[in-house]
Amino acid sequence: MESIHLPTLAAHTSESRGTRATRRKVNGQATAALLIQMATEILTASPTLRKKANITLMDLAAADKIRKDLTKKATLLY
Repeated sequence: MESIHLPTLAAHTSESRGTRATRRKVNGQATAALLIQMATEILTASPTLRKKANITLMDLAAADKIRKDLTKKATLLY
């Protein structure tokens, strides 16, 4: 069985810390539009979930309209 050498292990871990990931700019409207789209698709496919959440197809249509507005606003900002 091969033993682990601590100095070698420490050298490898210190090299990976040298580069730091840059933080990306957040687009809240685009994120909200994506989340609305995901929820709409899930709820459209599942009548049971819609019934449990007391959400109608008209509610989903209204949410889709809001999603389109958010997407339009998000593309205008960038």
